[in-house]
Amino acid sequence: MAIQWLRCGHPVYIVSSWWRSLAACIMLHHLLLQTVKTQQSAGQPHLLLYDLDDGKDVEKAVNDLSQAASEGSLYVIADEVVSYYFKTLCDKLLTQVPHLHLWGASCLHRDAPAGWQVEYLTRPLRSPPAVVRQVQKDKVITEFRRVQPYTERGVSDHTDGPPVRRLYHRGRGHSGDRPVDCVTCGREVASFLHSLRVGVTENVTTSSTRDGTAPPCLQWRDVLVLYFWRNVSDDSGVVKGLKEAGIPVRVMEDDDTEDVATARSDVVWVAHGDRVYGLERKVVVCLDDVYVDVNVRLHCMSRCTSQLVMVSPDDKLLSI
Repeated sequence: MAIQWLRCGHPVYIVSSWWRSLAACIMLHHLLLQTVKTQQSAGQPHLLLYDLDDGKDVEKAVNDLSQAASEGSLYVIADEVVSYYFKTLCDKLLTQVPHLHLWGASCLHRDAPAGWQVEYLTRPLRSPPAVVRQVQKDKVITEFRRVQPYTERGVSDHTDGPPVRRLYHRGRGHSGDRPVDCVTCGREVASFLHSLRVGVTENVTTSSTRDGTAPPCLQWRDVLVLYFWRNVSDDSGVVKGLKEAGIPVRVMEDDDTEDVATARSDVVWVAHGDRVYGLERKVVVCLDDVYVDVNVRLHCMSRCTSQLVMVSPDDKLLSI
């Protein structure tokens, strides 16, 4: 929708309404800038960052957007919306902008402003069936009903996807209470990534490569290592294990959001699941037990578009 507006020459405002939507909105802004450059669209995308989670930025957002309206028209995209105060923002904008065009998206189906048109997008098109089967077991879907359940895919599955790889924090050499604390878990994750030949290039001779070196099928930037249960730093065992095995790994901090969102650096990012709402990677490693935090399936596993790796602190995942 944003691309359509840009082609018509309208300025488009991408609104991040809280810190968990920041990565997704930065990524969207980045993609729209590329579209403008390649298609020479007359409109321009603008990124606006607010914190509506506690209501403190509502009036500022209303004022900024109202002033941005041109001849009574305003074009807004808001991704990863989860906030009562976002409803307040929408209602106030309606009273001040005669021709408001606003599209918002959220995985939670109860956050739409009253009276607004709602469409439920429930076909699992991003992840392969092997990953979907894991995500759809999340209690937020099955028990709390905050997220709509999946419906039929509607298109043929050419493959089930790579089998989910399970690693366990147990046995000789493992230390600490959780996988994030364990150097051996880091080494085992690294060993599996190496087995996928991530970052490996082979010398070939083709008409499509000038220097005879083909790009790797998987790059380090295609991998996310996600956690929820504990904070992770450079001193955490799993990070040390990854580094010792030669994995170019970085722990995501606040200042790294743009880098992660745009996949600029060719590194494996280790991040809290809340920081990567809306992003996708081919390989996702989940370091937390799904029985400890119900968000692991919904906000970590659902980031995966191909190979899912589950690291469990014990044998519980054997029955899943």
